Amino acid sequence: MFERKKILSFIGARSGSKGIKNKNIIDFEGKPLMNWTIEASLKSKYIDHTIVSTDSEIIAKMARDAGADAPFLRPPEISGDSAKYLDAISHCIDWMKKNLNYVFDLIIALQPIAPLRTEKHIDQAVEYYFNKRRSEVDTLASVIQLPKKFGWVFKGSNTGYMDYCFDMGRLNLQRQEMENYYMPNGAIFLGPVETVIQSGFYSEQTLFYKMSDKDSVDIDTREDLDKALKIFRARLKHK
Repeated sequence: MFERKKILSFIGARSGSKGIKNKNIIDFEGKPLMNWTIEASLKSKYIDHTIVSTDSEIIAKMARDAGADAPFLRPPEISGDSAKYLDAISHCIDWMKKNLNYVFDLIIALQPIAPLRTEKHIDQAVEYYFNKRRSEVDTLASVIQLPKKFGWVFKGSNTGYMDYCFDMGRLNLQRQEMENYYMPNGAIFLGPVETVIQSGFYSEQTLFYKMSDKDSVDIDTREDLDKALKIFRARLKHK
């Protein structure tokens, strides 16, 4: 809870995955991958309830063993490769209200494929959100900074000419003169429950919380997994 607002932590961990089989529960330094996100959520000063939404009883049991709540299995229609993340969130919110009479003010979505995101990042993001937001419908997404040269990108057109993504004048700037550009890293999403259900986490009123590249590895491939493990082990050595 923060400023009397109850916060639900939503961890989506369906069983299917194409890049790495059983990705959400693959071993990561001696624990199922999702457990690192569950532990970070449970250690947060501000999260009131941690729930794992999955279509697998095996994953649900593993989540409960790790200390999270997993009171239901996600229906098949919102569990496949084409399933939308927001549908799973809406289902969770609706189920919790109807079956347990639990009502929350805000929801924070933590993807289990970001094991280097810690409770420190979660708490900083919550504090940043409440300190910076200008309205009750603002949302937040964690981001990483892109290289300066990103300002030079363009799309290829059928004519063979450059289709500029930004003001063409930027191509004449030195790299150090470029503006900063960012992209979501998938580690943290935060917003009021009603706003998220109606329109998702992205709008013109979305705050961005900056994270480092080393804390932002999004595991989708074996290469990502190896990179995250290397960073994680180096982090342990310096503790």
